Amino acid sequence: MLTLSFVDGDTPPPSNGRKVNSWLDDRGEVWGRAFSGESFHWLDWRGLGVFAFSRGALEVQVWPERDVSRDLVVQTFSRMLQPLVLQALGWQALHAGATVSPHGVLAFCGASGCGKSTLAFAMQQAGWRQFADDALVLRFDGACVLACPLPFTPRLRPRSRMHFGQTRSNLESSAGRQLTDIPLTAVFLLQQDDGLTSPCVSLLPRARAFSQLLAHAHCFDTDDPNHTRRLVDDYLGLAARVPVFTFDYCPEFRYLPQVTRALIDVAGGSATSSKPLATTMLP
Repeated sequence: MLTLSFVDGDTPPPSNGRKVNSWLDDRGEVWGRAFSGESFHWLDWRGLGVFAFSRGALEVQVWPERDVSRDLVVQTFSRMLQPLVLQALGWQALHAGATVSPHGVLAFCGASGCGKSTLAFAMQQAGWRQFADDALVLRFDGACVLACPLPFTPRLRPRSRMHFGQTRSNLESSAGRQLTDIPLTAVFLLQQDDGLTSPCVSLLPRARAFSQLLAHAHCFDTDDPNHTRRLVDDYLGLAARVPVFTFDYCPEFRYLPQVTRALIDVAGGSATSSKPLATTMLP
């Protein structure tokens, strides 16, 4: 969706803009910083370089750090930074995996390690195409919330790769696929529970759905009131238009067929009925 353009020469000084966000690694050290000026936005990302883009344009310029490979810059930008840039430019982005059902896109949200990528990949065994691995970009079109395709490569953890008989080298990239925007029909908030023998699915009321979805939102600028107002308004609209479920399940692979079957049943119900099948309603 975005074009990445490599630039030689001196790196522009992002400090000339207003610092609007920062991201930390697992040790609490700054991994990336975001800045905004009158005409340009910048992302200064450790180990990659400085990325600059302007409002209304789909080209992102990058000044890579010395000795960093272009492949690493492109891969990391596509997976981690492109959703942030798109969010700054007017879309919204969920930290989520996703699959395409016959009725539309299903999104899987949750904490790191909760199975988002594994479930999105596993649904291919039911004939459903994987749509996203880690970031899902959304576009709001009247009463419809549309999921926008981005190139990705499935990123499975070692145990999942072993279960599916995959290696890092043979996981297929979606970069060459020509997909169109597809309606988002359901969001599942994943929670693993070793004590369950069958999945437990509950439909969230809109107020709770909004607050829990917001925790998984990408946000470029946390200080600009107009930016945050648009973020809140869009997620209120998302919670009002798309059913959001809690989905508790046992992560053992022997239960995976039951898990995918439950997702298929609920997805079919959410697309055809105002009261989805096989669920409870949380207060």
